[in-house]
Amino acid sequence: MPVFEPASATDAVFASSYVLYSSCSYLNHTAKNILIGTAGAAGLFLASAATANADTAHKVAKNDTVWDLSQKYGVSVESIETLNKIDQNSHLIVTGQTLQIPAKNDARQQEDKTTEATHEVSVKDGDSLWSIAQAENTTVDKLRSLNGLAADENLIYPGQTLKVSGAAQAAVQTQTTSADTQQASAQTQQAAQQTASADQTQQAAATNAQTQQEASTAANSEASQKQQVQVVVSANHTTHTVVSGESLWSIAQAYGVTVDSLRQSNNLGATLVAGTTLTINDPTKTPAQQQTQAAQQQTQATQEEASTQTQQATPSSNNAQQQQTQQQTQQQAQPSSSSSQQQSAPAQQQAQTTQAPVASSSISGSAVAAYAQQFIGVPYVSGGKTPSGFDCSGFTHYVYAHFGKEIGGWTVPQESAGTQISVSQAQVGDLLFWGARGNTYHVAIYLGGGQYIAAPEPGQSVKIGNICYFQPSFAVHVN
Repeated sequence: MPVFEPASATDAVFASSYVLYSSCSYLNHTAKNILIGTAGAAGLFLASAATANADTAHKVAKNDTVWDLSQKYGVSVESIETLNKIDQNSHLIVTGQTLQIPAKNDARQQEDKTTEATHEVSVKDGDSLWSIAQAENTTVDKLRSLNGLAADENLIYPGQTLKVSGAAQAAVQTQTTSADTQQASAQTQQAAQQTASADQTQQAAATNAQTQQEASTAANSEASQKQQVQVVVSANHTTHTVVSGESLWSIAQAYGVTVDSLRQSNNLGATLVAGTTLTINDPTKTPAQQQTQAAQQQTQATQEEASTQTQQATPSSNNAQQQQTQQQTQQQAQPSSSSSQQQSAPAQQQAQTTQAPVASSSISGSAVAAYAQQFIGVPYVSGGKTPSGFDCSGFTHYVYAHFGKEIGGWTVPQESAGTQISVSQAQVGDLLFWGARGNTYHVAIYLGGGQYIAAPEPGQSVKIGNICYFQPSFAVHVN
C-alpha cells in the first residue's frame, strides 16, 4: 500500500478516505483470493475422492479372461461380472470390449451383500467339477474359486468335500494374503493360455464331454444295480427251477401269480435260462396238484372210453356167436354140401365177425380240456403244430390228434369236424370259431364257465381267455 503525507486538513480528510478505500479494496481482494483458493482445494479434494472411488475402465485384450482381470485388479470375478452384466455361466468377454473394474472397497461391499450360507457337497464316485456345478446350479470357476483350485485343475476324488456356495469373501481374503503366489500363478496361466492352440481347446472340450458321459454311465449303472438288488420276498413263498420250454407267463399261470410279481421277487435278465431258481411270492396254486388232477381227469376219461367200447363191442360179439351157431346147424342139416362150401363157411364167419359194426367212441370233452391245459406257456409260432410252438389251428389239431381224431390242419376244415352249434350251447371240449363260416380266422377249445384255451397271436403263448372279452362267432361239437 503507498504512503501519503497530508498537507492540510482537507488533505488529511482526503488521505483518511483514501486509506479507508485502499484498505477495503485490499480486504475484498484478499477475501476473494481466499475463497477461490478454498473452493479450488475443495474441488481438488472432491475430484481426488471421486477418482479414488470411481470404477476403472479396462479394454479387453486378446486372451484376457474375467479371472485374469480379477487377479490383476484384486477384485472378485463375481463383482466384475455383476457390474458389467456378464453371463456368469459362460464368462464370455470380447476382445476390444471396455469393462468397468469396481474399486476394491465397492467389490468387497458387494461381496458382503451377496455372501450366502456355506453349502458343501461330498464328492461321489464318477463326479466331476462340471457335473457338480450343473447339479448345484453354479459354475466350474466358482467351485474352483471357493475351494482354492487352480484355473486348469479338474482333479477331484471320492470323499472330498467341496464348497458350492458361501464363503466367497474368505476366499478373496485368502487370495489377497497370498497375492505374490497368486500373481505368479496368474502370470503362468496367462502365458499358458497365450501359447495354447485351438486343437488343445477342442481336446479339453472332448475330455470334458467324455467325463460327463462317464459320470452319466456310472450313475445309470449305480441306479441299475440298486434296482436289481431291491427284490421283494414275502414270508409265504416257494421256489421253482426253470426247465426248458417254460416262460414267465407259464410259470405265473402254474402258481397263480402275475409276471410282474415274478420280476419283483427275482433279478431277471433279458432271457429266462433253464436251471434258474425263481422265488414265487404268495402262490395261489400248486403245479403238482394241477398235474395230478389233470392226470386223474385223463385216466377217468380213458376208463370211460374203454367202458363205452366194451359195451358197444358186446352186442357185436353176441351177433357173431349167433351167426356161427346158425352156420354150424346148417352144416349139420346138409351133410351133402360140397367141401368147398364147408371151407367157405369159416371164411364167411371170419368176414362177418370182422365186418361187425363198431360204433366210433365219443371223445370225452373233459379229457380234451385237461390235456390241452398241459401246453399253457408254449410260445406262438406261425404255422406251428408241435409243443415247440403252436398257432391256433395247429394247437387244436395236435390236441384232438392225441385222442385219435383228425379234425383238419387249419380253421376252415376244422369247421366240418362236427356239428355246428351256437356259442351258448358249447360244452367242455368243443371248438370255438371266430369269423364267418368258411372264412374263420381263429379257433380255440372251450373249457366251460365262459373260458377257452388257445394259442392267441405272435409274441404270446398258449393261455386261457374269456369269451366276455373276445366273443366267438359259433361253436362246433366234435363228432
